[in-house]
Order: sequence, then C-alpha cells, then structure tokens
Amino acid sequence: MVDPGTIIDGRYRVISRLGSGGMADVYLAADELLGRLLAVKLLHPHFAADHEFVERFKREASSAAGLSHPNIVGIFDRGEWQGTYYIAMEYVAGRSLKLIVREQGALEPGAAIDTVVQILRAARFAHRRGVIHRDLKPHNVILDEEDRARVTDFGIARAGASDMTLTGSIMGTAQYLSPEQAQGHAVSAASDLYSIGVVLYELLTGSVPFEGETAVAIAFKQVSAQPRAPSELNPAVPASLDAVVLRALAKDPSLRFTDADEFIAVLQQERAALPASTGAVVAARATGSGSSPATGALEAPPPPSQPTGAGALLLASQDGKPSAGDKRSRTRRRWVILGIVLALLAGAGVALALLLSPASRVRVPGVTGLSEQSAITTLKRVGLTPVPALASSATVPSGLVSSQSPRAGRTLQQGGHVRIVISTGPGIVALPSVEGLVATQALAKLKAAGFMPERSSQPSAKVAAGRVIGTNPPAETELQAGARVLVLVSSGPAPVRVPDLRGESRSAAEAALRNAELTVGKLTRRVSSETPETVLSQSPRPGTSVRSGAKVNLTLAHATNLVAVPSLVGLSETQAGATLGSAGLTPKVVQAQTEQESQVGLVLKQTPAAGRRVRKGSEVKLSVGVLASKTTTTPTTTTPTTTTPTTTTTPSPPGPGG
Repeated sequence: MVDPGTIIDGRYRVISRLGSGGMADVYLAADELLGRLLAVKLLHPHFAADHEFVERFKREASSAAGLSHPNIVGIFDRGEWQGTYYIAMEYVAGRSLKLIVREQGALEPGAAIDTVVQILRAARFAHRRGVIHRDLKPHNVILDEEDRARVTDFGIARAGASDMTLTGSIMGTAQYLSPEQAQGHAVSAASDLYSIGVVLYELLTGSVPFEGETAVAIAFKQVSAQPRAPSELNPAVPASLDAVVLRALAKDPSLRFTDADEFIAVLQQERAALPASTGAVVAARATGSGSSPATGALEAPPPPSQPTGAGALLLASQDGKPSAGDKRSRTRRRWVILGIVLALLAGAGVALALLLSPASRVRVPGVTGLSEQSAITTLKRVGLTPVPALASSATVPSGLVSSQSPRAGRTLQQGGHVRIVISTGPGIVALPSVEGLVATQALAKLKAAGFMPERSSQPSAKVAAGRVIGTNPPAETELQAGARVLVLVSSGPAPVRVPDLRGESRSAAEAALRNAELTVGKLTRRVSSETPETVLSQSPRPGTSVRSGAKVNLTLAHATNLVAVPSLVGLSETQAGATLGSAGLTPKVVQAQTEQESQVGLVLKQTPAAGRRVRKGSEVKLSVGVLASKTTTTPTTTTPTTTTPTTTTTPSPPGPGG
C-alpha cells in the first residue's frame, strides 16, 4: 500500500488508490513533470521477485504502448521503483462494465450491442497489429463520462509469436476464458472474440453463461457445457440475437466469427432490426399485456331469443283479431323499426362522408436532438409511425436523433412513416495518408473523410515547402470521425547558423559545413603570409542564419610567386646557397679574383641586389672570391744575332702587417 503524497520514481505523486487486482494495485497520481492526472499500476512486491511475472508486466507496457485508439486506454511510461515495477497509463474517469451490470442488471439489447461494438473495435485494432488481449472481461472495460467504452489491461496480451504463460495456472478470469485457453492450448484472435461473446451474454442477461464453485469447475463447463440462450433469461432478446451470441460462444474457434469485422457487421444488423422500444416489449411480455383478452370479457351476453316469422304472427293474434295489447305492441314495434332504419341511414351517411372526404392529415413535429425514446413517443402521440435507423455522427451524441425525414412542419396522413436517424456517436475511421500532397489538398481530403485537420509548419530538408510531411497521429490510425488531426506541412529546409571557419584549413572548413548541412560555394584566393589554403574570410559571415543546404563562399590564403632576394654578400658559398634554396631561388656561382685571402670563398657580389623581388625559381648570380696570381716579364739583351727573353716571377708584396 502506497500512501498519498508518495512520489513514485521521482515523478508520479500518488493521490489515492483506485483499486487492486490479483497482480497489481492501481493509484491515481499526478505527473509532476507534465502536470496531468494519470493512473499508475504498481506490481505487488511479492510478484516482483518472480521473473516470469515481471516479464508479463513489462510486456503489458510494450504491447499496449503501441496501441493508440479511442477505445483503448493509452500507456505513457513504465519503470522500476523500490524493488518493484510500475506502468503509468491514461486515467479514465468512469465505471467498469462489471460494476454497471452489478448495479443495474441486464442492459437494453440496443445499449448492450453499442457497447460491445466498441469493445470489438478495440480488439480489431489490436489484432491487426498482432496483439491479443487474452483477458477481455467487463472488469477491464470502462465506460467514460461520454459512455465511450475504453478497454484496459492489455498487459496479459501476447504480442506476435511470443507466448507468455504461467506454469500450472490458467490466465484470465475463468468465467470469460475461451475453451482453448482453459485447456492451455494456443490462443488466437478467436479467443478474444469468445471472451467478448461472454461479455455480450452478460450485458444482455445480467449473468455469465457458466458459473461454478471453483475456477476449475467453471473452466470445465467452458470446455464441455452448452450455454442457455440469452432469451431464456431475458425475453427482450430476439432469437436472431440469440444466434449471434451462441455463434460467438462456439467451442470450436473455426465456427466463431472470422474476425472482429464480421462480428461488428452482424451486431450492427441486429441493432438496426431491434424494435423501437425494447423496454416496452419487455414489459409487455413480463405482464402478459401483449396476449389477446378473453372473448367474454369484451362481448356482452346475447339478448334472449325472440320468435320470428310464423311464430310471431301466432303470438300476435289469438283469434284472428288483434287485442288492445297487441295493438300497443305493434305500435311499439313500428317505432323500433323506424328507429333502426333511421340509425342505419345515419350510419350509412357517416360512412359515405368518410369515403368521400380526404383522409385526416397531421403536422410532423420536430424530433431532431431528442433521445430515441422521446422521439418515438412524440411521433406516436400525433398519430405518426416512427421508423428508426442508425448512423454514426461526429456532431450528435450517441442515442440522440441526428436527422428526420420528412422534416418538421410537413404534413402527412395520419399513420404516415417518419424516418428518424439515431446517432451511434462518431464512427471509427482509418486516417488516410496525405503525405506528399499540397497542404490545401491534404486538408480537403481529411475533411472529406470526416476529420478536423489542423495545419502545423515544420522544417524539412527532404520535403518541398508547402507539401505534407505526414500527420499526427500517423496514417492508417483508427480514429473517431470528427477527431482532430495535426497536418505537418514542410516549411522547407530548417534555418541553420553559419559556423566560424576563419583560420581553419580548407579541408576542416568543408567538413564543418557538411556537419551544419551547408555546402561550399565560391572559392577565391588572396596572397597572404598565412599558410596556403587557410580560410581568411567567409560569406555569409559567422552566426548568420541561412536555410539548410545554403552555400558559403570562402577566401583562402595564397602564397605569391615573387620573393625578396636575401642579402648574401659576406656569406660563404655554402651559406648563400642554402639561404637561396629556402627562399625558392637558385644560386648561380661565378669566380671573382681577389688579392685578399680573407675574401676567398665568400660572396663578394650578388645580382640581383638584396631586397629586389623576383619570381620563385629565379637565378641569383653569386660572385665568390678566389685568390688572384701576380706575373712580371723583364727583357734581356744578347748578342746582336740572338736576343732571348727571360721571365722572372717576383712574389707579391706582403699584405698589411706582412
């Protein structure tokens, strides 16, 4: 038992306990996060240690969470708290069918059919998605404040091919188990239809088909005994409806209805064929007022016989002469005969007048908006014959007259027929797909299908602006006619902020744009001392909002082809060559004689001069010093005949300080 005020899992504040079942307690709670009321089902602690029970409990949320339907109680959340498990679900204010039958007894056949059709719609929706309830019973059906049936506890449902059973036990409540379920055989959608048949039986009669002292005894009857026809317990149930119920309760699943659709169609036919006022028929059968009364009770005893013909004449004259009494008698007879003749003539005149005069006509009263019984009573009171029919309506509550024909104010002959259409409430319609349509087309299509569409814009990089992305709920969801549907219309790609790419390399900038769903636009380059291909600027500028897919132009750093010639004079040939290589220039070495040994191997001159800008790869002429040699020639005088020159080499004078 959880006390009021307790907060479950840090979110759900308990208000009060709603009820308790064999597996869990249910509490009314407030969602502290979303500020709404909901019901929290909390697994009994002694079951939390049982792995199989826990798996069943978790399966309840998983199975039901995907079932969004007007006749199914929605599941919001599940979790673990203080060593046990919980499910947070939609809170439905109302009473269970079991409580209603317990307090009121059998329902009118029309009301019973209307309720069961809603249960079948919930089962149909679940069956189409591979979910079998396995425990359908009046305890698990709530009638809300609008008399809408809401099925809960899909928790023992089997989703897909997974089979959840308890060793040595039978799932569900024995009175509503299908024969195959009672025997532990495979359970199918037909098993749910059997259980719904039991619910219909109970609503029509106020009792279940089979009772027993133990669950085993009841289960045995489910397998082997035949139920009494509902009409034996409630004479208001027509024989054709008996046949429908007994077919649903067939022992062999193949002999039941093929699916929920067929069951619904047959019940709707029965609903349309029901008498205008089932309650009046029940009363008549119960009191015997419908039988013919005894003849003697209505007819007076015949008058004493009177002589006629010759006998009358003999009485009238005893001696051939009439007596004074006879004269008075004859006079009275003449007056009687005259009265009879006059009466006959008067009756004939009235009959002739009726034959010659037009039939009496009455004005048709307005019965639209009245309940079915009030409308029927109103029409009968003025001498007209009501002809009820059923139809769904998104605007008129269930059980009220949505339309009539002829309309109010027209005149009909007395006894004429007036067709009244009784609303069964909003019909269940599958939401059509409008994905990809232009917004106006989608809205028109949904309106034509009976829904109330509302437009909502949503960005999309895949769907063109003005076209429908989808709906909420999604297409094929079964909804009541007149339900609101949110139509999501694309507003085009979502706006994104341009990232700051300055200082990034080109490859890093392109990756950042892809991540932001943007693309690279025009690339330009500018001479810069920055590393080549570094982003110097961008357009649009950082932080600007643009549509997804927009282009961003980049300006990248670019190295110039011109370089400044470095100063090389005074450097060794090796140093000068390395310096030029670093600048992207090519050295061209020439020798320059020098008389100074200290200048040997050094750059004595460069062309172009230092500071000049030249193209990369250009040659720079380097004049590198080499030691120069000194040579002196002296003439020699010989004999006149021959003169031989003599060459003498004199060393250069020493340098300073030499």
